[in-house]
Amino acid sequence: MNKTMLKNTLFATLLLSTTHVTLANEAIFQVAVVKGTVGTADITKGEVELGIKKLTASESSKDFYDRKMNLCVAYLQSAQNNKSESACTEAIDSIESIKRQSSKVRYLTSLNYSNRGVARYKQNQLTAALKDFEFAVTIDENPITAGNLQKIRRLLPVTKVEKIAALSD
Repeated sequence: MNKTMLKNTLFATLLLSTTHVTLANEAIFQVAVVKGTVGTADITKGEVELGIKKLTASESSKDFYDRKMNLCVAYLQSAQNNKSESACTEAIDSIESIKRQSSKVRYLTSLNYSNRGVARYKQNQLTAALKDFEFAVTIDENPITAGNLQKIRRLLPVTKVEKIAALSD
């Protein structure tokens, strides 16, 4: 499949998809998966290992954005959560490669940064997590991204947030 056809197929998939919210990390943060795609039902039912198996089964299907986003969340909820950050980054790279930046693409991009923020938080990378949550809100401020940013700010001591802000200037 050529690159243009792949991008058009990917874009059509994004437009036809909706997000489903599930909870991760002891119900502190919300993460999003793409509803109606491979692995979603398994992930949302708590059958995470089965979802991962389906998502990684076919080499050709791994290139699609929706599967990368779902794999990111599946790894977050599994015993393999150390793989979640790289899966989230792959999903971000995949969605950012789309030239047409519609409101749906911006929304999904923001959700991916937020998902990666959760992955980084779980790895105790607090500065990186905060930056992802902040960036997610600048792309699209929706209930998931805004809520996650609010939660991390409540969890981090004020002095820690001020130091992070000073470092990012």
